[in-house]
Amino acid sequence: MSETKFTLPPQDAYGLARALVGLPWDGIPLSPATALLLVHLDPNVPDDLRFLRKVLGQELLRVVLAVDPNAPPPEMPQRAVDLNIVPELPAAAKLTTAQLQEAAGVGRWLDDYVRWAGSAANETPLAFHLGAGLYLAAVAVGRRLYIHAPWRQQVFPNLYLMVVAVSTYYRKSAGLSLAAEVARLALPHMLMPQPGSPENFMSMLGGILPPNFADIPQLDRARLEKGNRYAAQRGLLRDELSGLFKSMGRDYMAGLKELIMTLYDCPAYLDSNTNNKGLVVIRDAALSILGAATPAELATALSPSDWFNGNLARFALLTPEPEYKERSAPRDSQTPTDLANRLQQLHERLPEPPLPDTLGEKKTSEAWSLSADIWQTCHAYEQALRAMTAPSASLDDRLRAIYGRLHVQAIKVAILLAALDWADEDGGLPHPKVTAAHWYRAQQIVEDWRASAHRLLADLGENEEGRLEGRILSFLRVCGGVATVRDLYRALRSPRKPVMEALRALEEDGCIVRVELPPKPGVKSEAYRLADEPIVAGS
Repeated sequence: MSETKFTLPPQDAYGLARALVGLPWDGIPLSPATALLLVHLDPNVPDDLRFLRKVLGQELLRVVLAVDPNAPPPEMPQRAVDLNIVPELPAAAKLTTAQLQEAAGVGRWLDDYVRWAGSAANETPLAFHLGAGLYLAAVAVGRRLYIHAPWRQQVFPNLYLMVVAVSTYYRKSAGLSLAAEVARLALPHMLMPQPGSPENFMSMLGGILPPNFADIPQLDRARLEKGNRYAAQRGLLRDELSGLFKSMGRDYMAGLKELIMTLYDCPAYLDSNTNNKGLVVIRDAALSILGAATPAELATALSPSDWFNGNLARFALLTPEPEYKERSAPRDSQTPTDLANRLQQLHERLPEPPLPDTLGEKKTSEAWSLSADIWQTCHAYEQALRAMTAPSASLDDRLRAIYGRLHVQAIKVAILLAALDWADEDGGLPHPKVTAAHWYRAQQIVEDWRASAHRLLADLGENEEGRLEGRILSFLRVCGGVATVRDLYRALRSPRKPVMEALRALEEDGCIVRVELPPKPGVKSEAYRLADEPIVAGS
């Protein structure tokens, strides 16, 4: 048997080096094969350690032992171009140089927030900070501004945003912490407590105070009471958003996915008959969500239907910008007082939801309808995206629902930019006005989100078949280079048919070779090996 040369990516060598000395490795972006080894093997157990040494071989073991496990993790390789090609907009929908110049003159608060956050959390991608800034603006506005679209829809500026990147390296949590800091300074009552179940979530959205309200400290009671006036207009900020998606498939969380999808469209009235609370009524909904996930967690948490039923299409899926660079660390920490004050000013200049009357009845909240000079460019953008979703187009099916909502997301962003500029003017127009420049900036932002969704697909795998093929190759490497078809579909927990189709594709590509195993009575053993692993059948 000839020896096959293998190489270890720097992240794998670093993770193995840490595991061998008992240091944590779970935050390191490992290849599937290495992650599978470390999940099932404990280097502190002698038999597991011997097996791990045998799998690695002398040459790779020397590579691992040469790595300092206490050193900082190796830098992630930079993506030269988007792996999932982003269709280009036609000339009629592209922003001109003059329009881009106009776009640069709006959204001053957002620019200031990204500048501050980009310095304070200097390792977090700027795309994440920009998304967090828009989330804060959406929470400040709630359901008090909207635009009447020509297709007879009221568009409110709430947003669902998910930042997705590998653990540790991109400091996602640091960016979310800064957003939470500004929110706590400016509008703490607008942050919603974490929901424990769909029923508890409904209760919070319906303005029902918790059963232990009397036992809560006075300061927190005042915050919850004030927030109850905006009950369904508040923001949810969750570090591990993939856990929310994963929980949606469990019995005790039944109905949560549908509720979150419905709330995105800002219904004026929604009710539900719950087991413990009876009928819960939700009025004037405009929920905003900001959360984080890793590609690995998201891949396991999502089902194919999440791409097609509009669940993910409601989220702006933010990945690190291709030109990501770590910025200089700040010399001192600055409290974002000015940013918080300006955000608070926006929140307080808009009409406050009325208090219940003497009978406890809630009155209808006031919302301002904004004028907007954006429909020609908005229509051109929507039509360009619609053409890309045609049945004959080559767009990945998982992106079609996302493309169908991008123009609405751009309207939401344009409203937020106009509101932020209006609050900064303090004494100008009585209501915000959405100008063409606000649309140009919004389209620019949403176009970055469109490219980001393509990058996320590349991170998750080009397609279902490609992911299955990668899992087959990883399993073959881990198990010694050869496995039967039965072993494969059982280990991968996949039906036999897609495994057979993936094996045929890999065989045609020259990645694997079919081998004959010694016959067993009554059993037909069909097996495959890696093409670069010359293993003798029956050895």
